[in-house]
Amino acid sequence: MTQYSKALARVNILKGHLRPSKEAKEERKNPSFSVEAAREAFWETYPKGYFEGYEALSELRGMTHRSFYFEDRKEVAREDTNKFFVSYVNKIFEKGFTNPEKIAENIDYFLACFDSINSLDYNTLTKLMVQYGLYCKTIKNLGTEKHKEILLEGTSLRTMGCFGLTEIGHGSNVRGIETTAEYDPETEEFIINSPTDTSAKFWIGNLAKTAHNAVIFAQLITHGENKGVHAFVFEVRDRSNHLPHPRIEIGDCGDKKGAHGIDNGWIKFKYYRVPRDSLLDKFGSVDKEGNYHSSIEKAGKRFANSIASLSGGRVLISRLSCEAGLIASATALRYGCARKQFGTGDGEEVALINYPSYQYRTITRFVDHFIDVIACNRMVDLWISNLPNLLKEKNRVTNLCHGLCSNTKAFVAWGVHDSLFDLRRACGGFGYSKYSLFDELIDINDLNQTWEGDNHVLIMQTQQFLFKCLRWLSKEEELPETVEFLTLSPPEIEITKVCIFDLNSLIKIFADRANHLVHRASHVLMIDATKIAQHFEDSQAFEMLEMCRSYHDYYLITSFKNWFEKIKCDKTRKMFEKFLLLSIHKKILGDSKYFSQIFETGIIDKIQAQVVKTLKELRKDIIPLTDVIPYPGIMMGALGHEDLQVYDRILQHVKATDKVTDKASWWKLTYANSKQR
Repeated sequence: MTQYSKALARVNILKGHLRPSKEAKEERKNPSFSVEAAREAFWETYPKGYFEGYEALSELRGMTHRSFYFEDRKEVAREDTNKFFVSYVNKIFEKGFTNPEKIAENIDYFLACFDSINSLDYNTLTKLMVQYGLYCKTIKNLGTEKHKEILLEGTSLRTMGCFGLTEIGHGSNVRGIETTAEYDPETEEFIINSPTDTSAKFWIGNLAKTAHNAVIFAQLITHGENKGVHAFVFEVRDRSNHLPHPRIEIGDCGDKKGAHGIDNGWIKFKYYRVPRDSLLDKFGSVDKEGNYHSSIEKAGKRFANSIASLSGGRVLISRLSCEAGLIASATALRYGCARKQFGTGDGEEVALINYPSYQYRTITRFVDHFIDVIACNRMVDLWISNLPNLLKEKNRVTNLCHGLCSNTKAFVAWGVHDSLFDLRRACGGFGYSKYSLFDELIDINDLNQTWEGDNHVLIMQTQQFLFKCLRWLSKEEELPETVEFLTLSPPEIEITKVCIFDLNSLIKIFADRANHLVHRASHVLMIDATKIAQHFEDSQAFEMLEMCRSYHDYYLITSFKNWFEKIKCDKTRKMFEKFLLLSIHKKILGDSKYFSQIFETGIIDKIQAQVVKTLKELRKDIIPLTDVIPYPGIMMGALGHEDLQVYDRILQHVKATDKVTDKASWWKLTYANSKQR
């Protein structure tokens, strides 16, 4: 069996019994492209193990599904999340898909594969990412041979861990954290201390109720000298009674929107002592006498190496964001085919999807997020393939990964945020039903705006990467992929004759736009060389933001073109070429300020007319196109199942609610002003 056929079998397990409606059968008649060819090409962009997660999920159906959390049940949600998390990982082990030793070898690949747990519960996925992507991965990347057993304890779930970097007073500015770890040579221990209220570790997932151990980042001090931020791993709870150790205070941060099943906690230390071996000492160690040793002389380089691997979280969050957008847009499209409203005269009511305004709101977003997924999966491949070389000197791919994943995470999360709200509105009142899952998708993606760093802060890394590329170019050094548009001198901005159907010409225009905006931003910095830092801050609102957006657009467009050109089926390849043209045309309309400078008069109007025409063409194939995505109906809420049985499923969910037909306990109050008593 091919990877695709295995994946199809695993996804079908979760689809359940479908009862296609009349509309569903009609919509799927005679598509103008091959659904199978499109699926195979799209699904092949995922890691090989991604669909094994669906098979594991299929055997855990007895667990409570997220769409039935119809009220705030924090403790129940947390209990369910913990129970399901352990059950899911154990099922993966039982099926032989992986084991603790294999996970320890390549944690990023494990996460890239098994984040399909998102199809049932985002909270469980968050636990997976905290345990493996933060706690275990930090031990692996920053620890040495003596920490191997602690790592395996974590990958097997014998030890539950958490990751303590963020403080109540410090988030993105990691170097400014206040927690200290001062070495005592007499006892060969580090003394962990939280000297101020703002030094309390905060928003630490898994900490409030679950974790046995913690990875804690602190300022390492020895012989009175601060050696900078280092990571330590140690036990924070007594395993005999699950209470915090003396001199450790642990509390609950309270409920967090979108993360009801996660026990986010805070922790403060009062001169708590841990063994010397608690230091994760790959890049810096302390001997018994308290002397500090490191093969990396510069503290800045040590720090960069210590946090380099954390970018992997941004890579996965980018994909999760665009998947949320794709799920939401597919849901709105399927709902739009089932929901009929108004009509002409005495004729039949018209399906929402046949209204041009609905098509623009939903089809363009489906296309955009489909392209997002392809680009994000390319980024996942880049990240994983570069892991063995992550810390090598002058590795340009590492620079690329940091700049690219920061940019992609920011713009995808922003774009999906806007999409989710409008797609929910497009579904009318049902879009606001708990059972549509729009509410949950919005809550989840809201978290993605700040997880792994605020988006505006993150794209500063992209800005620095692009300026580095200009410096490399000036030294005639080779550039990494995705920035091949850069030239030593900026391109001329002049009126350009362009065919709005010629992909290569349009891509060249987007390359020139990115090139021009990088040079423009660089020029702004150099207006006064003595005030570069000030110019950098002043240009964040406009020049820098536009530069990063243009790089993001170019990356999306070229990633998608490179992908669909490899599809052998002509009809399917042409369908996705139409996707890309629609996306490009929409981007041009969204930045008419720039493009009106280079297009002849009337081109913008032609593009607008072409968008309407393309939407009508895609309308004929829109339901088969939603069948290309790999997500089971269980992810699509009551409105987005493949069978288009919207009303039946809404009623199923409503009737499943506990005591749905019971008389209210306060029914007598309704007669308070009535003569009837």
